Amino acid sequence: MTTIAFDTYKAVKALKQAGFEEVQAEAVVATVGEAMGENVATKADMAEIRTEIAGLKADVASDFKVLYRHLWVMAASIVGVTVALVKLIP
Repeated sequence: MTTIAFDTYKAVKALKQAGFEEVQAEAVVATVGEAMGENVATKADMAEIRTEIAGLKADVASDFKVLYRHLWVMAASIVGVTVALVKLIP
């Protein structure tokens, strides 16, 4: 994933103005910065995932069509065998 710019100085300053001590503010900003670097998806990441999902969706639709066709062939075969057995067995 892509790294997102995060102004740590500005964040520490805002937390200090909100009443945090400097050590606390630095710890919070460091933790948030690490979490953002590891777990945040960008718009480019989301676009890539959407493309992958669209491809998978097309694959599933294609597989479903094949399975549906096989189901009809099997059903026709069962009907054919049943008719043949009814005619052969008195």
